[in-house]
Amino acid sequence: MAYPKATEKDIEFFGEHGWIVVEDAIDPSDLGPLIEHCEEILEKKETMAFDWAWQKGTPREARAFKIVQASPTRYWPEINESPFRAWAIDFGGALLGQKLEFWYDQFLAKPPGNDTPTYWHQDEGYWGRNLIDRGITCWMPFHDVDVANGCMHFIDGGHRSGVLEHFLHEKVASDLLYCKPDEKNAVVCPIKLGSVTFHHSKTPHMTTANTTGEWRRILTQHLKAVGTKGEGDHYPWKIYVNQFTGDRIVPEVRK
Repeated sequence: MAYPKATEKDIEFFGEHGWIVVEDAIDPSDLGPLIEHCEEILEKKETMAFDWAWQKGTPREARAFKIVQASPTRYWPEINESPFRAWAIDFGGALLGQKLEFWYDQFLAKPPGNDTPTYWHQDEGYWGRNLIDRGITCWMPFHDVDVANGCMHFIDGGHRSGVLEHFLHEKVASDLLYCKPDEKNAVVCPIKLGSVTFHHSKTPHMTTANTTGEWRRILTQHLKAVGTKGEGDHYPWKIYVNQFTGDRIVPEVRK
């Protein structure tokens, strides 16, 4: 299967809307090793993953793992040699109009019958001002996704409205953040296995809860402009939570 090139139409759409669906982009057969690795993460989630929606008042050893969060490339660096990784960097760079490099990935899995969405947020709200207009994310499912199991939602054109104020969720003990965009321009993006979405680092996005009987499993690939520092120069709402100790760390921020 030949991986597609970004067309002028794709680039124009992304520039206007801040997101795009690329259908039939990934050869599912290229995902085999990645999926096997992520199954291992699920089997050993207590030691290999965090619970992004760790509930307040719940001891670490009793976490429900409503949103499993881990970086497979950190455990298996050879993932960097995968065809889907090189393609995402090239395609994302064309969309953003910048030469990109891989930054980090996240395996995000929601268990069957899960009642927890991933709330509206912007990636730059987490990353800080170091990444202003220098980041893009490729969101890649391991199976078909829709509203029932947690597909992507975007605020159409929301990347042009700046970084919104973000908040810590009162019932969550992790460092999960959320913002409050105007949802009148929200778009829903159910996609099939092999398709992906890209979104600008300022585009507000969310995924719904997984109400089905199977795990919802996806990989995010976060890409940044070559030479850009990692996250930093944070906004006042940013914190880190050490899920081994429960400690909350407030980084140096610029108000």
